[in-house]
Amino acid sequence: MAAPIIVPEPQFCDANGLPFAGGTIETYTVGTSTPKSTWTDPGLTALNTNPIVLDSAGRCVMWGSGDYRLVLRDSVGNEIWDQPATTIVSAAMAPVVSAPTIADAVHQLGIDGLIATEAADRAAADSAEQTARMAADTTLQTNIDNEVTARTAGDANLQTQIDAITGATGPVSPLPPGYSFRFGLAMSDGSGNFSATFSPPFPTACDTVVTTGPPNWWTGVTAQSAGGFSAKTSSPLHGGTWEGGPQAVQWISIGH
Repeated sequence: MAAPIIVPEPQFCDANGLPFAGGTIETYTVGTSTPKSTWTDPGLTALNTNPIVLDSAGRCVMWGSGDYRLVLRDSVGNEIWDQPATTIVSAAMAPVVSAPTIADAVHQLGIDGLIATEAADRAAADSAEQTARMAADTTLQTNIDNEVTARTAGDANLQTQIDAITGATGPVSPLPPGYSFRFGLAMSDGSGNFSATFSPPFPTACDTVVTTGPPNWWTGVTAQSAGGFSAKTSSPLHGGTWEGGPQAVQWISIGH
């Protein structure tokens, strides 16, 4: 779309077409009596007087920036009119408006520079994020490897103990054919009763159960079968009332 051409050298005439020779134009900020500058050149380097004195043809050269309040007076100072006016755009935006192409206007606004800066910032942020994620992944993998190593060592130690118990590598004679063992941890209820279930149960019967517990309150195993056993504490710890709270015992059982 096109735009109106603003004439920088206007002519002011009366109703009969006679120029206001020697008249004046006062220039103010819109809606105020605060003077606002105009210039005699588009580069805004040479200021006009304020008011501007019209020549014999009622003309003046007037370049401005943005919105104005203009007051026209005749040569003896009578007010002819008082009107708002505008240059449509400010001096700061004039290069953008006069740009021959949209690409030139974008460049004048600095948008292309902002886009390039934003792209560079995003690339740097993405790179930093990738580096951080790679470092976190490396740390996680190291932790996993350490956990695997620790668990492998723990399993090997457990197997060594199992082998020693069954006589595979230790001084104890191997279990007879058909015999196996179970082991675990049993927790008491509020009354000091313990129980454990063999997993899997022995095919025929439980031959023996060995448990651990403080000697001052531990009674021992009260019943055992192919599927599990039960145990009991001794008399209550304090004043005839069970006050020990949940306790734990370790157990090993051999059966066939």
